[in-house]
Amino acid sequence: MSNNIPFATPPAVAQWGCTITYKDYNNMLKGYKPRVMEDKWLIETNAPDDAQGITVHIYFGWTSREEISLDIAAGDPTKTEAKDWATIVKISWKAQRAGGSKVSEKEAKTMAISLFNNLMGCEVEDEDEDEDGNEDE
Repeated sequence: MSNNIPFATPPAVAQWGCTITYKDYNNMLKGYKPRVMEDKWLIETNAPDDAQGITVHIYFGWTSREEISLDIAAGDPTKTEAKDWATIVKISWKAQRAGGSKVSEKEAKTMAISLFNNLMGCEVEDEDEDEDGNEDE
């Protein structure tokens, strides 16, 4: 990683357990680089050293300050068709915005999912939403 700035203060950390497909895992491996000046998000992945998992770093701004990082455990390479091939096991995030307002765990997870889906063509689902959903339908 070049001129990217890691978390300025110790990040908030939470366990997650969000599952992703093999396709999404591979999209995350590729990362995302800004294409035009207005793009302010950069996503880089530490290459897997033992094929057991990766760390995805999400940076924001022209100075590329780290906002979120995710530890992802890889699945069985012989079962790539599984919907739950890999698991986001941990999320770390910048717990306070520049203006001083707090960033909740839910906000950090929602932001990560939104960035993966909108910038990288992933189809990650927020499993926490399903658990909190209303079952009266």
